[in-house]
Amino acid sequence: MDMHALAQEEAPRLLTDAQIRQFLANGYLVLQTALPKSFHDHVFQRFDDLIGADRHENPGNNLLPLVPEINAVFEDPVVKGALTSVLGPDYIMHPHRALHKNPPGSPIQQWHKDSYWGYMRRVRNHRPRWVMIMYYPQDTPAELGPTGVVPGSHLLAAGIQDPDALERNGSGPAGSVLMIHYDIWHRKMKNLTADKRFMMKFEFIRMAPVEAPAWPHGDPAWRTPEQVPSFAMEAAWKAHWRWLTVGTPAGGTADPDALRAALAGTPADAAAAMSTISDLGPAAAALVPALLPHLDGDDEALQLDAAYALGAIGEAALPALLQRVEADTRRDPEDGSNKSDSGRLTAKDCIALSSIYGLVEVGAAAVPELLRLLRTGAGRSRKLAAFALGEIAGTGPEVRDALIAATGDADPHLRIAAVEALGLKPADDAVVAALARALDDADAEVRFDAVLGLARMGQAAAAAVPALGRVLTDDPNRYVRGYAVEALSRIGDDAAHRVLLPYLKLSRWCPMTTSASIF
Repeated sequence: MDMHALAQEEAPRLLTDAQIRQFLANGYLVLQTALPKSFHDHVFQRFDDLIGADRHENPGNNLLPLVPEINAVFEDPVVKGALTSVLGPDYIMHPHRALHKNPPGSPIQQWHKDSYWGYMRRVRNHRPRWVMIMYYPQDTPAELGPTGVVPGSHLLAAGIQDPDALERNGSGPAGSVLMIHYDIWHRKMKNLTADKRFMMKFEFIRMAPVEAPAWPHGDPAWRTPEQVPSFAMEAAWKAHWRWLTVGTPAGGTADPDALRAALAGTPADAAAAMSTISDLGPAAAALVPALLPHLDGDDEALQLDAAYALGAIGEAALPALLQRVEADTRRDPEDGSNKSDSGRLTAKDCIALSSIYGLVEVGAAAVPELLRLLRTGAGRSRKLAAFALGEIAGTGPEVRDALIAATGDADPHLRIAAVEALGLKPADDAVVAALARALDDADAEVRFDAVLGLARMGQAAAAAVPALGRVLTDDPNRYVRGYAVEALSRIGDDAAHRVLLPYLKLSRWCPMTTSASIF
């Protein structure tokens, strides 16, 4: 395959406002690359040679250096434009890569969310910071067993009732790409044909804060997409739209008595009222009591949407949201055994989790109480507070210092949240030093978040080069090492290059060497 011939000089094809809204509501988009069918046929054959019938040479994370031509998929203007639009132009590729096959007659997969380092350790980001790209080199109709998704489920943590009835498939012609929010519920569908199906999965992460829309944004209003999921969570979708567009609540007027009646009505009426309340913002303060039964209810979608509506109201909703977070004094199991993909969680388990997303939307007014909770709270509430302090932009030295202190806590779940939050803050000497110290943490996920935070800081993290050099050669976790490469590359000074280049020379992969051709 002529790699030079595959190079496309076309600029990225950025998404439209309508596509962004669709992604925020549904959690996925189906795209079609601009690459020729001959490319997809070539990739299919390469995958078949690796993991086809009687083949057991799945390269795992080494897929890209072994089959370097597949990078053309990620340089494709359609794919690059979609990633840029959602993650910003500074996104990076995660070092985890996976090649999957779905042979004829293979069983259907269990519904699941992908894990990080266990299902109950990390607080998942509703805001689109992490997406996956699934690429199919062959025509993939529904009968061939593409990936199935539950639209809108990327915001939900509890088990979904009858997900099979809600399933949508990522079918499409050769070269189709399914871009999903990392946290969407999904599964491999059953292959009903006599043909084999291949799919490769790569992950991408936002590296920079949102400063402006990363696509040609023209219409600031949230408009309900033509296709919406069964879970009506428009208050949440609007919040994420405002985050990506750096917008503010739409405002307007409404009859509070009518909204109060709607909140006491059918689920559809209540969801519509929450959407309106999220536009009204602080003007809807009188409706806080009417939202609380939903926040405490057993319908997770309504619970979460109520939390986002309360967050839009702002300071008047702060006591109610904070009370529910502070009440979560449970400790997460050390082994992460309470898996979100096993259906053990219920909406009642998620009250504090939903409430913390609401507190993120409250913003600066919530910071003093979140700091108190981080310092003096109990159990899971401290982890949730650290997460929210990371998501709230524009915080100052007091938040920085509290997060730095939490990176040394005995609870690994709190350290994970604190290090991740610290990595989202502006770089200064104290932050860089704290993240460099966290590279020695006993927990691999803490070290991963630390090195990711340093990578986000780029040149400002130059003081961490010696610590990153140790990680690069000595860390027992492959992903921590992978992000150390990224961090050193983004620091980019002479000292970083002196550490990075010898490592890359020693670890160079020869894509021409296989078990059939070893020299």
